Amino acid sequence: MWTNIGLTALLLCFTARFACGQEEAEKKDPAPEFKEIDAWINSDGLKMSDLKGRVVVLHFWAFACINCQRNLPHYLDWQKTFAKEKVTLIGIHTPETGEERELERLQAKVKENKITYPVAFDKNSTMWKAWYNQYWPSVYLVDKQGRVRYRWQGELNWKDAGGQEIMKKKIKELLDEKD
Repeated sequence: MWTNIGLTALLLCFTARFACGQEEAEKKDPAPEFKEIDAWINSDGLKMSDLKGRVVVLHFWAFACINCQRNLPHYLDWQKTFAKEKVTLIGIHTPETGEERELERLQAKVKENKITYPVAFDKNSTMWKAWYNQYWPSVYLVDKQGRVRYRWQGELNWKDAGGQEIMKKKIKELLDEKD
């Protein structure tokens, strides 16, 4: 039986994990290839293998998720900041609710939020599973060799974590690495 102290300790451990959202990938595994994408928005489709030589910023989101909405301005900032660099932003929309499973609603939200980078509609959670993702939002950084190097789980600026700047710095570091 859980005591109040035990529950508090468990909650603190869970919260501390989210507060420290950026993690270096345990292994530098190749990024999963895009598969079973239900639709692409702002793209005719991408292949991870065609993105070698570029830093890839890939984020999982759901348009009705408030935490995801709070991260969107940071992705748009990164897109602007790195527009002339070898950086590709990609959104993977994996629905959490019934309304998010409707392509037309997703297309409207992409337009409403002024998202111009490619968005993959992962209606059946195929990419979610391939990446072993667990949380909305999550951001992954893939190096120029196509290996997953960093991830951030949760809001980038949750409790002033400064994740947007931490991940921006990691993007720059990956750009500076030799091809």
